[in-house]
Amino acid sequence: MDLLQKVISFSEENILITQHDSILVALSGGADSVTLLHLLARLRKKYNLTISAVYLNHQLRKKAAEQEEIFCQKICDNLDIELHLTSIDIASLAKKNKKGIEETAREQRYELFETLAYEYGYNKIALGHHQNDQVETILFRIFRGTGKTGLKGIRPKRDIFIRPMLSISKDEILMYLKSQNLRFCEDASNKDSIFKRNYIRNKLIPLLKTNLNRSVEKAILNLSDTITEEENFLESIVEKKAKKILTLSVGNKIILKKELYLKCDRWIRRRLLRNSLGHLAPETLFPDKETVDRLDNAIISGKKSISIPGKLEMCLANETIVLYPRKKIKIKQRYSITDCCYLNKINYIVSSRLRKKTNQSLQNNKKGMIGRFDLAKLEEPLYIRSIEDGDRFRPLGMKGSKKVGNYLTDKKIHRLFRDEILLLTDQKGLFWVVGHEIDERAKVDNNTTEVLEIEFKRRK
Repeated sequence: MDLLQKVISFSEENILITQHDSILVALSGGADSVTLLHLLARLRKKYNLTISAVYLNHQLRKKAAEQEEIFCQKICDNLDIELHLTSIDIASLAKKNKKGIEETAREQRYELFETLAYEYGYNKIALGHHQNDQVETILFRIFRGTGKTGLKGIRPKRDIFIRPMLSISKDEILMYLKSQNLRFCEDASNKDSIFKRNYIRNKLIPLLKTNLNRSVEKAILNLSDTITEEENFLESIVEKKAKKILTLSVGNKIILKKELYLKCDRWIRRRLLRNSLGHLAPETLFPDKETVDRLDNAIISGKKSISIPGKLEMCLANETIVLYPRKKIKIKQRYSITDCCYLNKINYIVSSRLRKKTNQSLQNNKKGMIGRFDLAKLEEPLYIRSIEDGDRFRPLGMKGSKKVGNYLTDKKIHRLFRDEILLLTDQKGLFWVVGHEIDERAKVDNNTTEVLEIEFKRRK
């Protein structure tokens, strides 16, 4: 089958590409990403696509990266595609955070892609993973001790990330590049077997093909396909349970009702945990059986908290089990009253409108996700930000000021969720603890002429 048609069939089967999508393509200059970009460019008219690309310089190979930047810019110019060029010192970050180069690079790539998607309005991010990557991922998980779910391999779609080439082999990609007379960059680091995935690709798979099975990739993919069919059926059962047991906080913390969780059979509990950890952690840190069992035993025994690989934590809070990343959410984003903006890291859409004063606006909503303020009392620029040490405000109707932390303690807001609570500030200071209380100085009163109404709406 023609490679383009294979991508179309796979994408339609998995609902990866739809009409009027705006797609950001991860472009490294290598064979896989060049093929992906070229194929999507050929699909622009069919699906009315808007396509852009991003190249990230990891600052690990100075001369090679400079050549790759030039190459990526040239190929994008030829295809009339906008290119975002960015640079991050991965080695310094890895050292600072005490992480490996591979893990740090992956985290930074995904964070960059998502940031650009929100900033420029891309609704899809396309990655160049293919069949051989699928085989390597499955083997990698087997050696780490995965359960059956891990044998499903890389998903064609995860949130806004899509992988249209998962049904294509590396050989097919190289043949396509040759047939289209397309050049690509060779990354010398791909041959360095000090990296785990490179070892699997360059050493292990050739050994398996030579000594055990020349069609080892096909055998692994067949196993994955069989497991996927069975797992999808079992997952449908777990999903019904999850709807009753599991909720997602606005900052993507996973909350399970402890009483209902403990009533589940062990295999359902393990799947709930595995799916939850898989949602929170990168795919390269797919939870193994030992981690899931240790977490399940900790919950059953009533342990208050436990650390989990992937820089995750479990904590018992108010008869619920909370799973969350160890790193707190931090936001500081300038906000214009004419904007409708998406917040990165917290699932809110923020919008505002100017209204005339009415009896309703005089009621000054003390709680809820809509705040009404006297526009004349605010001094731009406005910021949406996380809580900082020492933040104080004067709750509506109070004479004196109060620390935000003390206010939330009085309201019995658990410490785990305080990094999800946002503040609105102007040049004079804090004027809204979003969803909880407005500041006395910004209230609408009898002298107000114009009301600023700001709404935080939860994004699905």
